[in-house]
Amino acid sequence: MKLELGLDVLRSYKRLPYTSWHAIAEFVDNSTQSYFNDQDELDAVYAAEATQLEVSIIYEKDGAGLLRVSDNAMGMAQEELSRALRVGLPPDYREGRSRYGLGMKMAACWYGNDWTIVTKRLGETTEYSVTVDVERVASGDADLEESVVTNLDPALHYTRVEITN
Repeated sequence: MKLELGLDVLRSYKRLPYTSWHAIAEFVDNSTQSYFNDQDELDAVYAAEATQLEVSIIYEKDGAGLLRVSDNAMGMAQEELSRALRVGLPPDYREGRSRYGLGMKMAACWYGNDWTIVTKRLGETTEYSVTVDVERVASGDADLEESVVTNLDPALHYTRVEITN
């Protein structure tokens, strides 16, 4: 015998006793941990850009609603984004705030049925975007909508999570 989790577990995240503050904290933790993981490199970049780490949170109540959390931290390479989408798979570096491989997925599902992650890692020229339709995935279709933009400036670095519905 073995224990297995079905994709419909994503629906259960909506019933968690989160507050908006706690759910948003999951995203802020990920943004700041991304900074701490590469602090020396990012501090040098921020000095050259005359900026600093920025985490932006936008909430629009109208229509399908929108929660957008974006940062100018390191960004993710394709392999990192793929790993971040695996429920319960902890990150390689577990000494910081991101330890269990659950927070971002749980918080995103708690907020809405559709969420997209757009990211580009510092030093790379490719932006990756992936969209999760929670109901479709929970019904058994784990194939996510992906897109790639190439030939971007390697100096760009960001991650944006947008949640609707």
